[in-house]
Amino acid sequence: MPLFIYEDLVEKNVKTIASHTRRKIMAVVKSDAYGLSTKKMIPLLKKANIDFFVFETYSEYLKCQNLLRDKRVLILESTPISLMQNAPNNVAFSMNSIIDAIKVKDIQNKITIHLRVDTGMNRQGIRNVEELKKILTLFKTNENILVEGLYTHFSSDVFESKYYEKQLENFKKYQKIGHFSIVHANATKSLNKELVGNYVRVGMALYGYHQPYLSLQRSVSLIETPCSVFKVSKKDRIGYNQIRVGNEVVGVLPIGYNDVNLDGMTNIYQKGQKYALIGKSCMNHTHFLADDKINYLSWLSILPTNGIIIDSNDYNYNLNWYHILTSLKGMPKNYIRRRNYDIPKIFKYNGEKSFRTKFREGSNQTFSFRTIQNGWCNFFCETK
Repeated sequence: MPLFIYEDLVEKNVKTIASHTRRKIMAVVKSDAYGLSTKKMIPLLKKANIDFFVFETYSEYLKCQNLLRDKRVLILESTPISLMQNAPNNVAFSMNSIIDAIKVKDIQNKITIHLRVDTGMNRQGIRNVEELKKILTLFKTNENILVEGLYTHFSSDVFESKYYEKQLENFKKYQKIGHFSIVHANATKSLNKELVGNYVRVGMALYGYHQPYLSLQRSVSLIETPCSVFKVSKKDRIGYNQIRVGNEVVGVLPIGYNDVNLDGMTNIYQKGQKYALIGKSCMNHTHFLADDKINYLSWLSILPTNGIIIDSNDYNYNLNWYHILTSLKGMPKNYIRRRNYDIPKIFKYNGEKSFRTKFREGSNQTFSFRTIQNGWCNFFCETK
């Protein structure tokens, strides 16, 4: 099952976000860059001029430490003081409560701190302005502690505004308490709203998801050919749900919930046409309503990029892409860069009809052509 990550689209999204927000970008690469691999994404994002990276835990950062010696790093989760004492100077740590502050107030080595405040998410963070004042007072007695940043995490969805405005006003109250050289509050789903601070902290939008107000490009593509195509009658029932579809053509994909989370997904695509999914996915298979155009050589887009989808509103915004992308963490990935070609694709081969494979070396890519007996040819490009 070919899974493609389009590097050029990720770079384009970084430029779009920077142009729209006019702020520096903190790239959130927690959970192995949402399942897309930090070891692949960090060098790519560095190339796109991002110099600040965000991890959930210190252990996540340690796996990528060699890639980030010359870049800034922020750890979101509360970190044991024993780890802070041995951390390199480019790493900043979050203080998520007054308890965190009390634990580090007497630290003997220099550390950099970002203070997380709760503005309405009610999950983590300093609870009120008085707590923030107490923490700043604690830290004033220790010259080893540099309070560099202030941040929050807004709970509002991309389309919600009323509660967002309330959270924003709460954050501005915290902001007035002290001087902070780095302030970051807006994340993917609030990039379209009023911005605050000099940084934006972005994760999923880097890959083109969960921000419809920016012209972002979906950068992940999963395609597959059917493992079965057949006709059914009105009497036949499909799958574990025993769904009747009438006299129709049914296809089966060799992909199930063991491979990717398809919850909430209703369609797959082929050459701009929708094909409805039937029932729930099995562990290794998924049924869909096909037609006479679909055969065993038909490449179907399960996770399409821009341009394939007819109704992007229906497709992009009602799905939880956090769940979808992180579910792909065990699937082999191909990291590619498109220029003047569109890959993968199937095209007509006008030469000799035979079974053979051709390889051509070009720059950092290997092109493979396999001629099938009926004259159609599979094209595949893989970055080394």
